[in-house]
Amino acid sequence: MEKFKQNRYLNWESDSNNALVARLERNQRNLMQLRGQLSSYRSEPTTYSLYERLDQLRRAMDRCSKNNKDIITGLKSDQIPMSGYIVEAKKQLNAFREIHKNVESYLINCAEGESEE
Repeated sequence: MEKFKQNRYLNWESDSNNALVARLERNQRNLMQLRGQLSSYRSEPTTYSLYERLDQLRRAMDRCSKNNKDIITGLKSDQIPMSGYIVEAKKQLNAFREIHKNVESYLINCAEGESEE
């Protein structure tokens, strides 16, 4: 019975690990899509403040992408237990949501032809 409990815990941890990796990989793909949207002619900045905002968004996406890759690599390598990455992964998921919200706001401002100052 004790062995069964240990195996069940290990399976749960690997399932959670796989789910977390899948979620971070999906965020990576979504970051690439957002980057594509920002590269569109429709999102060209028309003011200096929009240009600065676009630059900030791109830098934030680069940081998020790099951190995602680091966490995914760590989770796949199984060298460090998953618990060591859970907090970082949650931060990454929140960072992605914030970036997504900011990109949408930027695209709306570009479509309206005004800046948010």
